[in-house]
Amino acid sequence: MKKKLSLITIVGICCSVLLGGCGKKMTLEDVPVYTQAVIDARYKADYSGYMEYKKCEEYEASQIHENGLNAVLNTTKVGGASISTELRDKYRQLFTDLNALCKITVGEAKEDGDGFSVEVTAEPFAMFDGIDQSLIDALAEADSKTLTNDEEIHQFLYEKMYQLITPRLSSPKYGTPETITLHIQPNADKVQTISEEDLNALDAMIYGALL
Repeated sequence: MKKKLSLITIVGICCSVLLGGCGKKMTLEDVPVYTQAVIDARYKADYSGYMEYKKCEEYEASQIHENGLNAVLNTTKVGGASISTELRDKYRQLFTDLNALCKITVGEAKEDGDGFSVEVTAEPFAMFDGIDQSLIDALAEADSKTLTNDEEIHQFLYEKMYQLITPRLSSPKYGTPETITLHIQPNADKVQTISEEDLNALDAMIYGALL
């Protein structure tokens, strides 16, 4: 029985290694390819590079996009706002469209401890100018009788912000490129992955004008 359990354990470990995409050890040459694949999946919903590198199914790759979209919604405070489900869904599509417009370039990679680091340059969105003041003006002009609590105020402001942002997608504007370092280190399962904290920092850099 002991030998049988040991074999089952070994099989389980082997399966998790294969599913984790760590059948081969990541090399310095792999880093730009892997990083670009993650960025394409996260922002562009383009899973081909990630599926090829990780030898995984589309569902696994799509989780990178979903997790990234949730992170952006949380970074921009939409995720925790007291708004209707319908409006939240509209914002989810809005940021899906915005993510597709992101300009991100993968740069030089180098070895870093047990993993690697890679420089990534992004052009922050610069098409949100004046939105903050427009929201202040809209709130000042609103009928106070219809905005009696925080939920109603949030719904009003986020509806207005959605209306202000949406038309700007047709002619996106970008700011001066900025560079950030992404770190690739072994996770708890000893799989080399990009730090989620670093990816969130990249989101914050791109959407800085909305924060």
